[in-house]
Amino acid sequence: MAMKPLLRSTALGLLLLGVQATACLDVDEVVDQFCLDNPRICKDGGSDAGPDGNDILDAGGLDGGDAGQDAGHDGGLPDDEREPPGWKSVAPMWMRRTGHTATALGDGRVLVVGGSSTGDLSAVSPTNTTEIYTVASNSWSPGGNLGTARMDHTATRLRNGNVLVVGGRGPTGGALGSAEIYDVGANEWTEVSPLPGGARATHAAILLPSGRVLVVGGGSSDADGLNTSELYAPNNDSWTKTGDLNVRRNMLTLTLLDGGVALAIGGYHRNGAETTAEVYDSNPPDGGWRLLSQRMGHGRNGHASTLLPSGQVLVTGSLEGSPGTVLPSVDLFEPGSASWTPQADMREARFLHTATALPSGEVLVTGGYSTSYAKPRASAEIFRRDGGWEPIAPMSSARTSHTATWLESGSVLIIGGTDGGVALNTAERYVP
Repeated sequence: MAMKPLLRSTALGLLLLGVQATACLDVDEVVDQFCLDNPRICKDGGSDAGPDGNDILDAGGLDGGDAGQDAGHDGGLPDDEREPPGWKSVAPMWMRRTGHTATALGDGRVLVVGGSSTGDLSAVSPTNTTEIYTVASNSWSPGGNLGTARMDHTATRLRNGNVLVVGGRGPTGGALGSAEIYDVGANEWTEVSPLPGGARATHAAILLPSGRVLVVGGGSSDADGLNTSELYAPNNDSWTKTGDLNVRRNMLTLTLLDGGVALAIGGYHRNGAETTAEVYDSNPPDGGWRLLSQRMGHGRNGHASTLLPSGQVLVTGSLEGSPGTVLPSVDLFEPGSASWTPQADMREARFLHTATALPSGEVLVTGGYSTSYAKPRASAEIFRRDGGWEPIAPMSSARTSHTATWLESGSVLIIGGTDGGVALNTAERYVP
């Protein structure tokens, strides 16, 4: 079954906004709410921007088309000013990195934090270094050093523009319970209160509409997952336990839906990859976690979850079973009915790939493994609005455990990862 069709709205500079064509629609209301909840899709009319697809912005978006007659086909820059589509070369980083994070700072720069310089994902050699990519000059500059070297952490852009880094794996290989905040103006890190629930790595985190950060799941080791979740309040540097998930989830994904609801999908534990998802309502103080009754068709581990302009969530790929089968399967989550609908399979099976929402309502998928921990792929494909998949030109390098960050200038920045042998310092951009 194909993804539900998207409507084209003239609001916000001909921004392509996906909605269900089921009844009368107040376009302005939908556009306003969508832009509050989706940083990468809108630019004007809000305030702060979020990081790499996991956080909320109160504003926002791409190139903020002017809604005039010269607007491009996607409501962005006029066609004669647009960069030609395809892959573009990017200057390499100073250091090789995999298991790092990449966070858009909202000012034309991207902060890259930590990671491992070793391409073997089972090895542990985290770094405390950071780098900043400046889009306009296609150049890298050193950022301030972390207090603790880490990889497999989370990085969340806060409302004031600073960046909260939580957990991960440290120099000894064990999970970390520490957290630090990057001051963008001072280019320096400050240690903040540690996680009260203890150490975690390969967890998930998102910024809530309240300005607090929800940290969920992960693991203190690779053998099992955690079911705990915690809230960080930047205004007073405090943590609050928010109740336990119904299922332990390591390497889960966490997506912010309309109304301040967080959706936790899949992940693994000692019994394998999870087919369930659950939601957390951040509005009631005692909202807690609610397990959804309908399961996905496959367990999800090493998958990607992408919020679409329609408010639906596209879930791609997985490693299921032991020693593991890599899946091309795709599911679509409908928040209104809390239901899952299978979609057309990707052209290639993938896990530990990236999946990035484009302003057109389509999704760019890159890299990952297509067989269990064999050579990663350089291939890429796009989920089109008709529900089909279209292969595009491959990246310059095979890579997995890399990052993909939407740039407000109108492209997706791919950074680092491993080619299966060594960690990479290369980067490239895709212009849709």
